[in-house]
Amino acid sequence: MTGAPSGHAAAVIDLETALDRVMGDRAMFLRLLARFAGDYRDLIARLQAAIAAGDAVLAQRIAHTLKGAAGMMEALPLRHLALDVELALKKDGAAPAALIDALDVALTRVLMEVDALLVAPDAAAWPVVSSTASPALPVNARDLTRLRAMLDIGDGRAPELVALLRPRLLVTLGADRMAALEKSIERFDFEHALLLLAQAGAAAPPDLNA
Repeated sequence: MTGAPSGHAAAVIDLETALDRVMGDRAMFLRLLARFAGDYRDLIARLQAAIAAGDAVLAQRIAHTLKGAAGMMEALPLRHLALDVELALKKDGAAPAALIDALDVALTRVLMEVDALLVAPDAAAWPVVSSTASPALPVNARDLTRLRAMLDIGDGRAPELVALLRPRLLVTLGADRMAALEKSIERFDFEHALLLLAQAGAAAPPDLNA
């Protein structure tokens, strides 16, 4: 188990890092938040139902998906707890009630912050992203692993992740391969998209604990 951070150990959402991930594109980040709110508001109920039904595989998948989504929006305390739940389910086929309760509290806090940002985005204390910031870096290993895992299983959210990571993918792949990747994604030809990543030397086995 990784151990959940205390409420004071990290921000509910690290807005500065999250905005840096999308090169300061506030509109794109708000779309990501809206998608998170729509997809994960009932997650605890779905997780508890899967555990009650003895479906550890489904419960683990639910926790894994939340872990990835929380990581993408830099909700790191929530990500750590989701990882703890995922590992407990993988090891024992169940997770302690106290851990599920802690995950529920962390998710509620994140959703409250997401709702506040969506309802009044102009009132949010957004970090300033300088227009003279350093050029985009290559896509990092964690995000690349998540993208490959989504393409491997044909996840329909892969196009959204490609759009989110576009500045960094462009650095990693170059203009020609990036254009080809986007065309493949538009056609939902995920196999070809994976091939393009492999040709660029960007392939790595998915790490489900990343």
